[in-house]
Amino acid sequence: MQINYNDIIDKTKIIDIRNLLEFNNNHVSNSINIPRLKLLSKPDIYMNKENEYYLICDKGTVSLSCAKILNALGYKCYSIIGGIEGIKK
Repeated sequence: MQINYNDIIDKTKIIDIRNLLEFNNNHVSNSINIPRLKLLSKPDIYMNKENEYYLICDKGTVSLSCAKILNALGYKCYSIIGGIEGIKK
């Protein structure tokens, strides 16, 4: 359920689940911003169950819990290990 950023093949499927201000301050190129609560409340608007998605937050803990919830609903989600902070290292 977790993946290293460098192991992601299709980086166009990265969803940054932080708020818009955090996203605007620093984000991974090609990622889209869908705040966590918005994504969890209506995942079918943003995702389909055939594709894989990669969730990112600051340190990887919030995206991991979000991925667990979405996977339980039938989506294919991975949390990027270490989040934005881990990629900056």
